[in-house]
Amino acid sequence: GKTVTSAAIVYHMAKQGQGQVLVCAPSNVAVDQLAEKISATGMKVVRLCAKSREAVSSPVEHLTLHYQVRHLDTSEKSELHKLQQLKDEQGELSSSDEKKYKSLKRATEREIAQSADVICCTCVGAGDPRLANFRFRQVLIDESTQATEPECLIPLVLGAKQVVL
Repeated sequence: GKTVTSAAIVYHMAKQGQGQVLVCAPSNVAVDQLAEKISATGMKVVRLCAKSREAVSSPVEHLTLHYQVRHLDTSEKSELHKLQQLKDEQGELSSSDEKKYKSLKRATEREIAQSADVICCTCVGAGDPRLANFRFRQVLIDESTQATEPECLIPLVLGAKQVVL
């Protein structure tokens, strides 16, 4: 019931039109559950994972940023896809291709993240460099009692004006 309530709060926060809502929790399991529930309300959700968790399958894999980058259909995507395939086949890219690949991937990640209504990640994940230029006026931290104070401060430094714990 608490997760459903949190999802409803986030839905209404996003509908207020004050920009994107950042949703955090101390554990990946809690973030995944929240992302699933919020997505069910029809909101456009992006689940930001640590690079080390990208290989871990989860019930919200289709919401993850890395999944959405891999399954995007745009013109830049074909170039990114070619470089990704080359990297998968050869194990590494030439330095110029690697530079181009990273730059394309970063731009695509930024584009996808900016188009979302809600971004979900762990409290520590909110410090991810991919979110460095984002400002979230509204932040919800679920299960905040399970997190340490420093963990809870990480999402708050991204411009929070309204916080729900």
